[in-house]
Amino acid sequence: MVFTALATALEDGPPAGVARLPKYLQLSDAIARAIVQGDLKTGEKLPPEGELARVLPASLGTIQRALNNLADRGLLVRRHGHGTFVAEPAMAPKDLWHFRFLADDGRSLLPVYTQVGSVEPVRRAGPWSDFLGTRNLIAVTRRIDVNHAHTGISELYLPEARVPGLLKVRPKSLENVNIRAFMADRFGIVTERVRELVACGPLPATVTGPLGLGPDAAGLAYHMEGVGRRGRPISYQVAWFPSGGPRLVLGEKHE
Repeated sequence: MVFTALATALEDGPPAGVARLPKYLQLSDAIARAIVQGDLKTGEKLPPEGELARVLPASLGTIQRALNNLADRGLLVRRHGHGTFVAEPAMAPKDLWHFRFLADDGRSLLPVYTQVGSVEPVRRAGPWSDFLGTRNLIAVTRRIDVNHAHTGISELYLPEARVPGLLKVRPKSLENVNIRAFMADRFGIVTERVRELVACGPLPATVTGPLGLGPDAAGLAYHMEGVGRRGRPISYQVAWFPSGGPRLVLGEKHE
């Protein structure tokens, strides 16, 4: 029944006015929705890839690519020789400073899941270097998954001199945690205030590529300036989200 609905979704395509994604992303998004809605349960084993290729209007290669995409996002677990299973739900950050997206009821917040792509030193100029007063930075790039339905890319910039040893931290330990609390505990960097700013415009290639969007895709640029004791700038984060997502709650937040 679930896979009949998936086949119908692939055949129907996106609603009018919505850009058509590559087929493997259409399939992975449809499976993600089935997981969120409870149609596919935690621990449930998916049919073999060959069987999926027979019931879905997609090639074996497209199905494999979609399943690998979901495994990378933490929604599926692929066990060699055993099959593909719905993963245990990730723990969403309990105290969101940012990415406070509203559910349809207009009151509750949607769960947010993060996956670290890289932690690396950079010498990249931009509003982050202007704010922090240095180009000697460490950038933490993360995939931001809102309720398994809306995905963006985030880059967190930190002064290299303030976070000695961050490059030795396992990237996995930075996933699905309040990263500002992590920085306070590990490096004594306490964020006392954050200013949030937003702008709309074209998404950079570093975002459209990983998200499978066209080169002319537009969306939201969400900037977060972190300030510590005595008004000292200590972090700069920017996240990009494609258009069409849930409403985002903005405003300063203090410890």
